[in-house]
Amino acid sequence: MATHRKALAFFIVPAVVLSSWHFWRHHEHPLANVAIVQTRHGNLLSAVTATGTIQPRRTVDIKYDTQDLVTHLYVKEGDRVTTNEPLARMDLSLLEPVLDQAQQALEKDRANLLLAQASLHRAQALVEAQVLAQVDLDTARANYEALLHQTQADQGAVDQAEEQICRATLRSPINGVVIALYVHEGEMLGSATAVAGLGPEAAVSKPTNTLMTVAEDGALEVDADVNAVDMGGVLGGQNAKFTVDAFQPEIFSGIVRSIALQPTITNNVTAYRVIISIPHSDRRFRIGMPANAMLLRTVAKNAVLIPPTALLRENGSSSVFVVYRQTQRGNQLARAQMMGVPGPLEKTSIQRMRVRFLGETSSAVAVDGEIKVGDWVLSNAASWVTSTNSTNLVETSFKPNPDPSDLQFERTPGATSQAASTIPSPVPKGFLQELLGH
Repeated sequence: MATHRKALAFFIVPAVVLSSWHFWRHHEHPLANVAIVQTRHGNLLSAVTATGTIQPRRTVDIKYDTQDLVTHLYVKEGDRVTTNEPLARMDLSLLEPVLDQAQQALEKDRANLLLAQASLHRAQALVEAQVLAQVDLDTARANYEALLHQTQADQGAVDQAEEQICRATLRSPINGVVIALYVHEGEMLGSATAVAGLGPEAAVSKPTNTLMTVAEDGALEVDADVNAVDMGGVLGGQNAKFTVDAFQPEIFSGIVRSIALQPTITNNVTAYRVIISIPHSDRRFRIGMPANAMLLRTVAKNAVLIPPTALLRENGSSSVFVVYRQTQRGNQLARAQMMGVPGPLEKTSIQRMRVRFLGETSSAVAVDGEIKVGDWVLSNAASWVTSTNSTNLVETSFKPNPDPSDLQFERTPGATSQAASTIPSPVPKGFLQELLGH
């Protein structure tokens, strides 16, 4: 009978103790969730974002310097042209007679010049024979020189007329594409104060002597505006990523070619023009397409990356809280690099570890030291220091570096997020824990 009572007491006492432990843990000390994140390895990057448009690197306006009629137009908007290819011809009805008159005058002066040259040679011979006076020789020389100057002037008039006729045929100075056309064949150039492109949505006006605009073939770039407060992160030769609204979610690459010295101020916002060259431009690109650009800069290389809130700064030193997992069987303490819901024989502990600060951005901090890649750290070190409540550790993820996906113009609604798993954390030691061996 006594043995039976002892056995009953053995089963009753632990049940009471477990019930009290459950009540104390879940009612007197409710568990608060504390986020933990896994460290990553890599370069810490900062990014400056800007908006702009696709533009040709070089454009040339094809102009004619006088008011005249366009008699021939050899290209249309969108045509590809090569260097020295004829693009248009102006009216020659007034230029050709001018050339004919200049050539006739030149031929007459050349004939007179030959006669004057012969008279000069004869006068020189007679003067040497003392048959002709010196004054007659001087007269012959003056007549020859006058006709020589007149002939040279007439030759200049012929050259000028030929040049005007040659210029009346407008040619392309570069290999490129005709991106805008401002006249039709048969129209009079220069008949108004300004002309606009012929396209249905053309809004660009040009002076009246402009026939068309040719963009350099294959040389496109992103013409972006960067806010003045972000210019510290912009450098020449910097790598850039950009997206074009029409081709989402594709990401394209470029390089910063130039940075403007003078700002532009719009609505009290100061910005600088940054040109991003596109080494391998896509043939689908069209001039004027809107683009979002991201200029990337390396802050720290080959570092351990953690969230900014995971770093605790005190008295000039930096530290983090690293999560450990303890196995009771062997009483071994190991870093929790593969976190999961621990079994009945496992529990976790948190240890403060000093690190060396290397660099920081708004999304991550680069550190090194004893901390290793894959360690799990508390994402909010400051709140853990001041916290007195029991906690559950909740796995979360963080994004250490800007991603080209940030450049998308629209976000997909209802994007899913990674599910968080909960890991029980150590609770304050008490007599029930000591009794149960936890």
